[in-house]
Amino acid sequence: MVELTEVHKANATLVQSQPLVAVFIGGTSGIGHQSLRALAAADAEHKGKGLRAYIVGRNATAAEEIIAECRGLYPQGQYHFLKIDDLSLINNVDRVCAEIIQLEQKESSDPRIDYLMMSQGGSIWLSRTETEEGLDLTMSLMYYSRMRVIVQLLPLLLKSTLPARVVSVYAAGFEAKFYPDDLSLRDLKLYTYSQARSHMIYMHTLFMETLAEKYPDKLALTHIFPGLVIGPTFYSSEHPLWFRIMFRLLHPVLGKFITVPRQESGARMMSLASSRYPARPSDPSKVYREDSVAIGTDGKPGSGVYSLGWKGENNLKLSAYEKFDKDEMRRKVWDHTVKAFEVIEAGDKFTE
Repeated sequence: MVELTEVHKANATLVQSQPLVAVFIGGTSGIGHQSLRALAAADAEHKGKGLRAYIVGRNATAAEEIIAECRGLYPQGQYHFLKIDDLSLINNVDRVCAEIIQLEQKESSDPRIDYLMMSQGGSIWLSRTETEEGLDLTMSLMYYSRMRVIVQLLPLLLKSTLPARVVSVYAAGFEAKFYPDDLSLRDLKLYTYSQARSHMIYMHTLFMETLAEKYPDKLALTHIFPGLVIGPTFYSSEHPLWFRIMFRLLHPVLGKFITVPRQESGARMMSLASSRYPARPSDPSKVYREDSVAIGTDGKPGSGVYSLGWKGENNLKLSAYEKFDKDEMRRKVWDHTVKAFEVIEAGDKFTE
């Protein structure tokens, strides 16, 4: 567990280290909003060296309110909103990533991205629903679109001197079933939301490990379970009526005992850019002490990919990955994902 005092200390060090460029995908509500707010607040409190933030989401009104809030906290910051209606479509992801790159190149003589957070999501109540590009809608939001964002923003991520921190907010540590012979989960007998969630957790780890291996010293990638953070999405009409009624009844109890305060959650998300979570070293002889950095997904300290619980502790189920040849499965997940991107980019529908 990382104590909250350490979190705030890490964020102070972060904002004093250099001007920061941050991207928040799905940033117009919930954890994305709170993380940007935490960054602006840390810059203001600790006399940070500067902030440029890109916020991607559907809700322009919410984005305006968030930007106004952050400007109130840290008026020296630059805040840009990019509206996108459907992040489940890879072609939309490509478009908004191109816009971010173009804007950043226009804004700075030193274009880069230091921190990338992805928290886009959708309804957990859907059965398998295929997008026009051939991907399951839920899996695209929670997995494919997120990995595509990383790939498309690599030209700027690799220019960070932190090095770049990449954070995917979802369900790290909840590995259960995995279906290596049906990575797209097209067999409806295999598809429930909970099974798809577990399946995507494995895919997160395996794809991120390949990225870390390809770009040592450059990328530190984290998949994190944020805990129960109450935000606007809990009241969304996308939830069944019974859920909304039950949630309103239970919220006072939940808020007191099992939820993570919103501002604490934002601060913790920003602390993932600290030196506690380093990139994989290119020098194989470099060894980190276990008490100085987090344990990576290979069970070793500082290996560049981290599966974390909401308090910043390692919560990967290593035993879950011992059921298969991990090297082979990394290649399989990478090849599958890249092929999906290539097929869709070419204008075709992915069917594998």
